[in-house]
Amino acid sequence: MRRSLSFVVITSALFATAAALAAGANRDSKGEGLRTGIVNSGSFLPEVTSPSSQQCASTDPARIIAGCTAFLRTSPPRITMSAAYTQRGLAHEARGEYDLALADYDQAIMTDPKNTAALRNRGDHYLGAGKTERAIADYSEAIATEPKGAEAYNQRGIAYLTIGAMARALADYDQAIALNPKFAAAYGNRGEAYRTDAQTDKAIADFDMAIKLQPRLPVAFLSRGLAKEDKSDFVHAIEDFTQAIKLDPKYVAAYDERASAYEHIGAHDKALADAAEAMKLDPENANAHRIK
Repeated sequence: MRRSLSFVVITSALFATAAALAAGANRDSKGEGLRTGIVNSGSFLPEVTSPSSQQCASTDPARIIAGCTAFLRTSPPRITMSAAYTQRGLAHEARGEYDLALADYDQAIMTDPKNTAALRNRGDHYLGAGKTERAIADYSEAIATEPKGAEAYNQRGIAYLTIGAMARALADYDQAIALNPKFAAAYGNRGEAYRTDAQTDKAIADFDMAIKLQPRLPVAFLSRGLAKEDKSDFVHAIEDFTQAIKLDPKYVAAYDERASAYEHIGAHDKALADAAEAMKLDPENANAHRIK
């Protein structure tokens, strides 16, 4: 089973995984959607302490939507209003309400065209919907507005990789890392680009760095395991897949890949057990988890 994985930044504080974007998967893939949760924006409404603003800055999607909606009715200042639309858009997206999310990102950008978070989030929305050129346009606008923002370079790199623009993707990941040398997601994405380009040793080096920076990130171990499989190093690949499963016992992709690696070393019973677990966790796609 061959996969391509991408690490997608939501904000500078939190990133989520988006698997198989480069292979054209949509945001609804089992366990590997574009968004995994709401960012706690903390004090993004620093000058306001009303109950609605506090709800708007929470981490629960329902509370965010209710709080931001109430807060927006108070006609807050333009920049704060734009931030509230952005936060509500994230909450809608977390609930799968993608049209409402897009409408909020649009409104946030109309209210404050320099809201780079809204531009990046709308770019993520377009990327998940397969509208890659629109995503690139939003990321590029975010970069033009905030040239030292590493997140937009990382996200645009993902978009370039989905259309096969390898040189541009690598250049954007390089720039993201130059701006933020501790940016685990950018190392992971650059590693995935190197792996896609058959530069396996460089890929493993970048996955090593991503793991050093974020040692509890299952997708980084999965990615490194895949790179080791590319070198026919199945024993060490199994170790990485096992670590991914320890970190996330419901990680379907890790069971799939470990099953494949077990099959390569002749551990057929273990391969069948992992395939069975993947089918149990993802029964709607049972055929995809069968040992070939």
